[in-house]
Amino acid sequence: MSNLIWQDDGVINITESQSESEPTASQNQDCSVDEAQDRQQWLKGLAEEYIKLESAMPVLNFLPDTDCPVWVKTLEREIGSAIFPTAKLKEGTDLTPRRFAAIIGHQCAVTVWLLEWFNGLMKKPESIDDSKLTLTPEEIEKGAAALKKLLGEWIPALWELAKTALSSCVDQSFEDMNQFLQGFSTAFAQKPTGQGCGSFGNSAFEIYHFMLMHWRVVDGLESVRHLHDFLVKVCGPHRVGELKRTEKICQRIGLSFRTPGRPSKTKIQTPAA
Repeated sequence: MSNLIWQDDGVINITESQSESEPTASQNQDCSVDEAQDRQQWLKGLAEEYIKLESAMPVLNFLPDTDCPVWVKTLEREIGSAIFPTAKLKEGTDLTPRRFAAIIGHQCAVTVWLLEWFNGLMKKPESIDDSKLTLTPEEIEKGAAALKKLLGEWIPALWELAKTALSSCVDQSFEDMNQFLQGFSTAFAQKPTGQGCGSFGNSAFEIYHFMLMHWRVVDGLESVRHLHDFLVKVCGPHRVGELKRTEKICQRIGLSFRTPGRPSKTKIQTPAA
């Protein structure tokens, strides 16, 4: 998920860090330039290590580095806010001890949830309904390789980063250490429950996630009505809701279409999973 967090124009700005609130004049006297520089160096180093996790991800980044519509970037931020609520990304994008710790804490909590889900499936394989699966041998092999990389590379790398981050906060100032530990513990305590995308964030998260995964298809649609019918076909009417809800989602992320009104007779192609 690092591509959703630290890009040059992404959610978090790693070029500067600051304390949890704007310092007053008296606080400025207490906070030396050296302390600020130490904090910035510490957090930037951790952020750079977090970015390296992307190379261990079993799924390649599906978002382009450039030439991406503005609404896609906004959608990234909406998803980031839903996945990492304790980080309060909508309130600011500067890298702070509490914000970075919250992101790591949420990431660790989601990973624990994922491992628990895998373990549950392994203990009761009969609970898996594969009657509707139509996977080719190549797709099965690709999925197995992705799972092996997730369990063998990415998760161990995340655990090592969490250990490094938690142990390194002990060497920081009292305030920075306090904010870091509070951010991590609060976020880690919010381990998802249930299964699937519905366990994350608000009720729109599953729609957000699908739109981000298939943003090129969405960007080529002709109207909000066309998008709504597309989402209903893929996610189901109960999850998508009324047309008015789709209109509000588009307004929230700044997605507009060439022409309003009814969709054309162009057949909607459902993206492969």
